[in-house]
Amino acid sequence: MENFYRHGLLTEIGEELLSEFSVYKAKGIEIRLDVTEGRAELKSSGPLSLPCAPIIRYVNSMLQNEKAIEVKDDSVILTTWLPPIPSGPFRRALKAEIDILLRRKYVPQAVSINAFKRCSCSCTHCNMVQSPNEELSTDELKDFIDQVIGLGAISIGFAEGDPLLREDLVDLVRHVDKDKAIASVFTPGILLTEEKAVELKTAGLYAAIIGLRSPISGEHDTARGVKGAFEKATISMKNAVKAGLYVSMHTHANPGLIESGKLEGLYDLASQLGVHELTVWEGVPTWSYMNNERMMLNDDHRKQILDMYRRVNSTPEGPRMFSMTFFESPKLFGCMAGRRWLNLVDSGDLTPCTYMPISFGNIKEEGVKDIWDRIRKFPEFRCKRSCLMLDPEFRSKYIKKIAKSETLPIHIEKSD
Repeated sequence: MENFYRHGLLTEIGEELLSEFSVYKAKGIEIRLDVTEGRAELKSSGPLSLPCAPIIRYVNSMLQNEKAIEVKDDSVILTTWLPPIPSGPFRRALKAEIDILLRRKYVPQAVSINAFKRCSCSCTHCNMVQSPNEELSTDELKDFIDQVIGLGAISIGFAEGDPLLREDLVDLVRHVDKDKAIASVFTPGILLTEEKAVELKTAGLYAAIIGLRSPISGEHDTARGVKGAFEKATISMKNAVKAGLYVSMHTHANPGLIESGKLEGLYDLASQLGVHELTVWEGVPTWSYMNNERMMLNDDHRKQILDMYRRVNSTPEGPRMFSMTFFESPKLFGCMAGRRWLNLVDSGDLTPCTYMPISFGNIKEEGVKDIWDRIRKFPEFRCKRSCLMLDPEFRSKYIKKIAKSETLPIHIEKSD
């Protein structure tokens, strides 16, 4: 007997069921998941329930006010960006948030590996590191994965360039301990065949995040620098859905995308393709165009995104929407960089996020923990605020003075 929630549509088979599962248990607190008639809610008990109430309240707000990707009798898939509830990775996420509340201790929960030099595209706003280094080896990447999971990572994302060009990608995905972290692949979708999607799913891949710059094929092809990139990306999304992966269509929203109504067009396309989620990240000046602020949104653009986010996620039909503008607002998590996010580039340097071109150390020279501890001492990461790379004061202090001749990322000492 199963209750199944897919894109907001509840189908009941058999009699009404009520299920309750322990999600997290530690000294002073137990958190349980209650699933009734396709609706899910976290409940807590114990003396630490009160100080941990903000975490429970936030997750329940999402569970009760937003459609999930999937709700079963024993689990909930809320978004492609978070682990299943319950699961080993989700328990680790709860522990990390409790440690933040009680001990002010942060761990790199989300880790992106932007260490792949090869790409199937030539994007107009590329974020790849153009360094003379060789790609990190399989063993180096596996050791890095082990180290960050040891520190508390719950999400490992294989990203730029195109990780599908790595012959060892399936092996790397398989290496991620699925009892502790989910694995995702970020790709422009040029190379994700049916066979490769199935192979990655079998290796334990959780989600495929596939980028689209525009709902208009010619515009997307131009942005990617590849003829036929739009058609290949949409086919890749279908292949990933068919393979049983959770799939998000991903875009970076610049002013033109919002003002032209093309963001709505992307959502309509996501609905047609049957993907699970549209992810909207704010446009951030990339390493190749570090001071191009024309791609940054204003408050009116952000209001339009948030209005769309609330409307989409309160409507039963269609895929859900994930918004950086909502998720990284000071009222929720704030900027993830250097607080919950860690990024690896091809040189072995570790930066606080994908977008910040400042290295705090290199994994070829020291352990990840030492580098993370150095990041945590950086004063800019001590308070909750919106995306630092979109903050004029931060950009003026650390980014605008970077000379065009500099090889990125620059070391933190050079940014002082």
